[in-house]
Amino acid sequence: MRVRYALIFALIVLGWGRALAVPHILVVKEASGRRVEVRVPVKRAVFLIGYELIPYLDLWDQTVGISLWAKRYSDLLREVGAERLRKIPSVGTATQVNPEALALLSPDLIVTWAYRPETVKVLEEFLGERNHTAIIAISPESLKDLRSTMRLLAELFGKEERLRRVNRAMEGIFSLVRERLRGLKENEKKRVLWLWGDRCHCQVAGGRGVVADILRLSGGKNCAGAIDHPYPRVSPERIVLWNPQVIFIWGNAPYGVKDILRDRRLAEVAAVKRGAVFKAPAWSTWSPRVALITLWVAMKIYPERFRGISFRTLVERFNRDAL
Repeated sequence: MRVRYALIFALIVLGWGRALAVPHILVVKEASGRRVEVRVPVKRAVFLIGYELIPYLDLWDQTVGISLWAKRYSDLLREVGAERLRKIPSVGTATQVNPEALALLSPDLIVTWAYRPETVKVLEEFLGERNHTAIIAISPESLKDLRSTMRLLAELFGKEERLRRVNRAMEGIFSLVRERLRGLKENEKKRVLWLWGDRCHCQVAGGRGVVADILRLSGGKNCAGAIDHPYPRVSPERIVLWNPQVIFIWGNAPYGVKDILRDRRLAEVAAVKRGAVFKAPAWSTWSPRVALITLWVAMKIYPERFRGISFRTLVERFNRDAL
């Protein structure tokens, strides 16, 4: 695991109680070296990121604040908990957080991301000592990291049994993908490229990150896989040279399929010529729904291997099993 950005949690139990029914303190050590003491089970949490775990781990009652992004963009939270979501105050976003609003909520725990270390520092200075608030920055750079993050949060909230249910649902989807791709030879794998939200269409998914794992598990050959970065920027000329056969667009990108098909710089790319350009569902990849996104990607790359499968039906079954 690359420890520069990825989050590795080492949990050291302090105090005498291990059972989560007994309040105790966990020390969470991040790969960056921060050691954070968390009083568990957490009773008052703010999610600036990772909020799709709220319904899956049933954290509604412990959530006292949430990112504005969750209210604006999370179809999942709106579908399964619209009324509860409406009652949870927003505290800005992971990039523009409101420390004063956070302080009023007196959270035990704030979950944010690691991309803005300066934001974590501000929150620590503003809230850490005064409110005894633990601040955990997450940044899973692989499915393994994501699972570690989910395990950590389940432990902090005492939701291990709930997580086992979620994991079973996820594994069911991953198993289906593996079964349908069984026998796929290396020389049969299609070249694929994932575009992020940059309007220049030049920011792609490299060889590191959750999306890199999604492309790998879905049987694709990531054109940018040799670049050791989750969000590298490349030139249009580089994309033309890679000549991806299938292009995916991040679900929250401010542009769509037509924009790629009309981009003259990419006119000679095989995926553009064939119309094999797809915009992903606007779902978080730092969520149990990463399993569904993997299935969706695999179905787009190799539709002939997924005949007879209804994606919508599987989504409904997944949510019925996991939520």
